[in-house]
Amino acid sequence: MKKAVTGIDVSKEKPDLCLRSGDRMIFERVVENSTPAIASSIQGVMKRYGYEASDVLICAEYTGQYGYPLACACESLSIDLWMENATQIRHSSGLHRGKNDRLDARKIAAYAVRFQDRARLFSLPEKNLATLKQLVSERDMYMGDKSKYLGQLTDQKRFMNEEDYTDKSQRMNRMIKELEVSIAEIDAKIRKLIACDETLRRQHELLLSVDGIGERTAVKMI
Repeated sequence: MKKAVTGIDVSKEKPDLCLRSGDRMIFERVVENSTPAIASSIQGVMKRYGYEASDVLICAEYTGQYGYPLACACESLSIDLWMENATQIRHSSGLHRGKNDRLDARKIAAYAVRFQDRARLFSLPEKNLATLKQLVSERDMYMGDKSKYLGQLTDQKRFMNEEDYTDKSQRMNRMIKELEVSIAEIDAKIRKLIACDETLRRQHELLLSVDGIGERTAVKMI
């Protein structure tokens, strides 16, 4: 069991930290959501209370990219990080109405103290895999925008006069073409990234060998 458990309510700008030792809450702080600020704050707390990296477990709800600075800070300090599903934490502590970042940090810390034997430690993915994930996410965003504009062209033609529709369709078609260029650039980057990484290339080949799995599905599964 860890000597100190820190619950962190991750937000876009200023995460809340709550440090507990057993049943005692001994420290709270709000920090900037950047790797240097989080690392400095954690180091300061460890020094103040005489903790080593091996004494500390940090628990936070998984929040996607907003948790990236925290993950980098923990990796740089060799501190165990547990990214837990937000629903799991909420269910374990009962129903709470409203949003209070400080209370959420306390709730996460209490959850981590109680269930730290169930902790599943988080580690950052390798650079190529992280890059692939970002590219896929960006591609999905552009595809969503393209579908939205195509839908506008189809749905509104019957409900506008011809001159207005012609003007609007010209503008939207320009945007669609620009999106298609960006999508093609991302597809090329994805292919190059997979081809240059032996592990990714092998996973890609294995997935494509399965009936019903195409190029885009294989990339998303990786």
